[in-house]
Amino acid sequence: MTLRVVRVALTGSGGIGSRVAVALLARRVRYAERFGVDLRLVGAAGSRAGIVGSGGIAVGEFEDRASWALGLTGAAFLAEAAPDVIIDAGPNDYETGGPGLAHLEWALPRGIHAIMVSKSALALHGARLLGLASASSSRVHASGASSAALPAVDFLRHNLAGASVTRVEAALTGTTSFVLDAVTRQGSSLDAAVAEAISRGIAEPDPTFDLDGSDTAAKLVVIAGLALGEWLPFRGITRESVLEVTGARVAAWREAGEKPALVGVLERTATGYEARVEVRAYPREHPFASATGSTKALMVSAEGFGDYTLVGGASTPEATVAAVLKDVEHLLAEL
Repeated sequence: MTLRVVRVALTGSGGIGSRVAVALLARRVRYAERFGVDLRLVGAAGSRAGIVGSGGIAVGEFEDRASWALGLTGAAFLAEAAPDVIIDAGPNDYETGGPGLAHLEWALPRGIHAIMVSKSALALHGARLLGLASASSSRVHASGASSAALPAVDFLRHNLAGASVTRVEAALTGTTSFVLDAVTRQGSSLDAAVAEAISRGIAEPDPTFDLDGSDTAAKLVVIAGLALGEWLPFRGITRESVLEVTGARVAAWREAGEKPALVGVLERTATGYEARVEVRAYPREHPFASATGSTKALMVSAEGFGDYTLVGGASTPEATVAAVLKDVEHLLAEL
């Protein structure tokens, strides 16, 4: 059997990017057997250097960072790698869109497909970028940029295809779920809970963006855009910060046996969807009350279908990599 070559370039070679590269190369036999594809990692780049191999690079070459070419990044890297697919796992920047914005602007008009882990480009410029993708028949997958191992976009886009979704409520940020759970159930101080989240790799070294509701807001934008077809203004989403939670509220939750969570809410109105981020408390019998630690949760209401709840997809590096690999499989099935 003649295998179809699919060339993949990785932009962003930090912790998640490195894990993705190793996992992709380990699955090459699976891709060949299941999809008839010879998947080749033809390049990888970070912020200062990159490596390109037209026939594909091996794990050893990827890990030998001393052999990477300084300055081989951005558009120059992509042009030399000539990929069919880019996987962007670079840093977020909610002022500029981050390097992922430039990568998408280069790739999508050329018919190159994208799998996104970084989310700032889509959160700020999703409508324009999806327009570029549509014009060139490029595909964009972003499980890692929306809810990682919780299949929010897939559930809405595929399982509820054609449905009129009236409401979405979701705990999407593992950091805040973990912190609120530790403060309420374990009696931890806020500072101690945040420090533990960082030490476990659940939170970034600077978790402010998670704690102030911005991460959830960005994920809401991506979910609404990719799954519901409506791109909301990221900066226009009202948000409540976990840092604003008082001791009195925590005491009240404990006394009532309630489970708090920072949730993003999408509600359909006569003019479209409205979004907000807020801290809500759930009674012990509510499905969200079972989402302990960094576990995520999703509730959806849709006309004709009724109500659904998904709970799972705790925040770990492995879960993010798994979400990327799922997107790879979806994309290979579509090509």
